[in-house]
Amino acid sequence: MLKEAVELFERDRYEEALPLFQELAKAGSAEAMYYIGMMYYEGWGVEKSQEKAVEWWKKADRRGSLDAKYMLQTICATSSVFARE
Repeated sequence: MLKEAVELFERDRYEEALPLFQELAKAGSAEAMYYIGMMYYEGWGVEKSQEKAVEWWKKADRRGSLDAKYMLQTICATSSVFARE
């Protein structure tokens, strides 16, 4: 199912890919969590939300996703999402 979801994602068919990614994420797929984060970060098929992207990437990072770790580090360096008040 992951392969199918990624193929849909790569063809910009985000509304079809999202439910597959969500099901996979619920089952613990770090890669699916990473992709959901990307969708929120870019606003692909969902309302754009950097905060939700970070939440998904944190979940993926805890499951060992290097892609999610990279995105979290990038955002940490360039965004106010992690700014201290």
